[in-house]
Amino acid sequence: MSKFLYGASVQGIQQFIFQTNELKDIVGASELVENICTTLFKQVVGKAWKKENSVIAAAGNVKYIFDDNELCRQVVRLFPRTVMAAAPGITLSQAVVELEDDFMAAVDALEKQLRIQRNKPKMSLTLGRLGLWRSKHTGLPVIKVKDGECYDASTLAKKNYNKTIALCQKSFGEEVKLDVKKSVPFDVSTLTGKNDWIAVIHADGNGLGKVVQKVGRQMKTFKAFSQELDNITTAAANAAFQEVKPEGGWTGVIPIRPIVLGGDDMTVIIRGDLALRYVTAFMKQFEKYTSEGTMRSILEQTGLQRLTICAGVAFINSSYPFYYGYELAEQLCKEAKDNAKKQNETLPPSCLMFHKVQDSFVMKYAEIKKRELTTASGNSLCFGPYYLEKQQAPTGYFTIDELEQLSQTLNAENAEGIKTGIRQWLTLMHEDEAKAQQRLKRLKALNAGQHELIGKLTIGRSIGDNKTAYPAYDVLAFHTIMNQQTKEEKS
Repeated sequence: MSKFLYGASVQGIQQFIFQTNELKDIVGASELVENICTTLFKQVVGKAWKKENSVIAAAGNVKYIFDDNELCRQVVRLFPRTVMAAAPGITLSQAVVELEDDFMAAVDALEKQLRIQRNKPKMSLTLGRLGLWRSKHTGLPVIKVKDGECYDASTLAKKNYNKTIALCQKSFGEEVKLDVKKSVPFDVSTLTGKNDWIAVIHADGNGLGKVVQKVGRQMKTFKAFSQELDNITTAAANAAFQEVKPEGGWTGVIPIRPIVLGGDDMTVIIRGDLALRYVTAFMKQFEKYTSEGTMRSILEQTGLQRLTICAGVAFINSSYPFYYGYELAEQLCKEAKDNAKKQNETLPPSCLMFHKVQDSFVMKYAEIKKRELTTASGNSLCFGPYYLEKQQAPTGYFTIDELEQLSQTLNAENAEGIKTGIRQWLTLMHEDEAKAQQRLKRLKALNAGQHELIGKLTIGRSIGDNKTAYPAYDVLAFHTIMNQQTKEEKS
């Protein structure tokens, strides 16, 4: 009897999740997306669904083996309609290939067909005609008015899910007791602390495509790898949560909101001063768990002993659009990955890039580097990425721990004048580097006992073409996020 490998890929996830800046709608959207590949797919397959036939069901991707051609055809007909009805604004690409002896060949063929389907334009069910009453938040046609509030179909669907906490429970750990009214964040103001800085973190595994090509020849191994990877990513998120949890636990709203968690992907919105500690713990535990047990046995087939992961952290003001914060985090993650590959092509080391958004301009990170992080002489104030472990000399890169230690050094009472002097030096670096060097000499003369600290901030790393990258900008930006107080901190 023939078997069929079915694949589905959810499109427009980020746009759907971050369509508005209302956290409660983002919450509902993320829970709804989490539900698509699990509950909704099972419902469409019905009683015939078998756990052993499920290959992948996470992060917007489904791969399932059908023993029955007619059932497969039925799912192909019904699943997109079910998804678009439950989550208006989401579209679905589907493909089916016959499964023969070579499982990897079937997967490759399936992915090729999915890419073709993704490139075919899909008709939106939410745009509507001209002259319709539209939501002031999304611009989409209003379908319901409740308590004076106008809802489009997409927002209404998110509202129906915004009290669901399945993704929080998965991210924090099943043993963590959550009170929907008291501990789960539904308003952005509850994510902030002593200042208005929050962070969007996006993390993504390194070199997974190459690993899959080597381990995916056998369906059993491919399935075990996919499921174990999903379990490890969840376990790493649980460990990161425990790392930032205060002693005695959270007394109020937990200032962390998971957005995506599955496969090797993790996206979270978090209070700014917790971000680096959270993502560092996540990366450490991801490496640790992939070097143990079932995953280690699978990876031995590829010559690897563990997997690594990179992350981007966008520090934004709580009023800044979440969608652009996510886009920036994703670009920072890619920047970290590209640099890590230069360190080790076979196993890029885990690292992160971060940026603190200083103004209201919405730009690509490449434009931010050119506009904000390039000095008058073409030197750079972009010092990252920051690595989990020390890289071999003479790279000159900081570890995450070194960044945090240098920031903490600036908390000393006698460091206030140095912070002011370094800020003046940075300003002059954009205007006239000769004047900046004169200011630096003056700063050293006034702080004879602090030459080592000043040197760490202003002695850079060569980046080729006789240009240098300096760490001072990043250190001061991170120090501000960790220490600035603009309001009373919540208990």
